[in-house]
Amino acid sequence: MQNRSGMSANIRFALVGMLSLVLILLDSHFDLFKDLRYHIESYLTPVYYIADAPVSLANDANERFRSYQEIADENRLLKYQLSEIRVELLRYDSVIHDNEVLRRLNNSPIKESFRRMGAEVMRVDTNPFSLTVMINRGAKDGVYEGQPVINEQGIVGQIISVANSTSRVLLISDQNHSIPVVVMRNGIRAIATGTGIVNELSIVNMPRNVDIQVGDLLISSGLGGIFPSGYPVARVTNFDRREGLQFAEIKAQPLATLDRLKYMLLLWLPDSDQETIEEIRAVSENSDSVPQNVKEKTIQKSIPTQNDKSLVTGGSGNNKESVGDSNDH
Repeated sequence: MQNRSGMSANIRFALVGMLSLVLILLDSHFDLFKDLRYHIESYLTPVYYIADAPVSLANDANERFRSYQEIADENRLLKYQLSEIRVELLRYDSVIHDNEVLRRLNNSPIKESFRRMGAEVMRVDTNPFSLTVMINRGAKDGVYEGQPVINEQGIVGQIISVANSTSRVLLISDQNHSIPVVVMRNGIRAIATGTGIVNELSIVNMPRNVDIQVGDLLISSGLGGIFPSGYPVARVTNFDRREGLQFAEIKAQPLATLDRLKYMLLLWLPDSDQETIEEIRAVSENSDSVPQNVKEKTIQKSIPTQNDKSLVTGGSGNNKESVGDSNDH
């Protein structure tokens, strides 16, 4: 009897395992449970707020118990910094005016400021193979998949899934994320790919004699139309050009401190750009020839050709762009 019972339990376990595998494969190829995941995350939103409540209460209590002297010192420091910023703004007002005049002379359109919305991190994903965070903005706030996310330091990532009042942000250092960048010093274009290490990026498929140096600042190139150009992404920290390597091994550190995120900004692109992105995403989702990981990630408006030797696309899927600081033009 024990042997038969054991066989029966093993068979049930095998059947459940096979059924789970089939459901996973179907969902990964046809998004069968996308709507279900949307509703489940929407219904679980109160749970996330409740789980975050003790931390929020502890932080509030800690702030209330700070000494008067600390607050007074911080207030004086902030007033000093505000004074410096106001002086800088006086100079920038003149620069902006001169820039507008030069653009009119050059018959160039002036890029309007992007719409922004603040968001707060609610939860950090504990999955070691996925660097994502959950924020307190969702479909009811107009958030959309592929939307760029930045903070005051630089590019953070982009939205990969949206529920009613929450969303998930894929960080730029995730191994499934890549972004076209430009070396600010000399204009060389490259692809910065996540390594799965929270504060590390890899510059892929660059020749060993490329003119990139430790300390070079990498900014978003704007290729693909997902994010505006000129936003800080990372700074080069290591360059290995040893003989025998097919390509140079280049590492960079994101300017945004991705392991200590609390607040961030969501950017909305101009309507024309968003419409183009949605059209490309719709075509991709209806094409059997497009890999599934491409469908699920952000769709680029343009893909560089093999003739463009300064930009090699060796990333994983079209989840290839990101965002930077809030210095809009």
